[in-house]
Amino acid sequence: MKHLLCISLIVLLSGCYTSKNNNPEVMADLASQLKDIASAVDGTLKFSETPYSSTDELLKAAVNNDLSKLTPFNEYTFIVDVQDDNAVLLLCDADTALIEDAGCTAQSDIQHWKSGALQQCKITINAQQLCN
Repeated sequence: MKHLLCISLIVLLSGCYTSKNNNPEVMADLASQLKDIASAVDGTLKFSETPYSSTDELLKAAVNNDLSKLTPFNEYTFIVDVQDDNAVLLLCDADTALIEDAGCTAQSDIQHWKSGALQQCKITINAQQLCN
């Protein structure tokens, strides 16, 4: 009887489990936050007179050195790619791409996590084509 109860409990709990990669609410929230940061990075890149020697410096300037804005991304790989005067941000879980966003667009650009196939953690957006 104990074993049947344990098995039933495991089956019930596993039905409630969703990983962070498959939870649409979590991913939508992350995409929204990533979009906002991508826009800030892109704007900082385009309109700041300060030359940034690294993407880390650019990112910090874009969030006004308020690193708490990056806290939701702490458990992920976060890539900032500068393509001429455009910024593209990529959020990955280990080596799997989740969300990719060019700062020049109003919407979240690519939801890799929805594709069904695992995408390698590499920038795929050509900002010159998308933004110009």
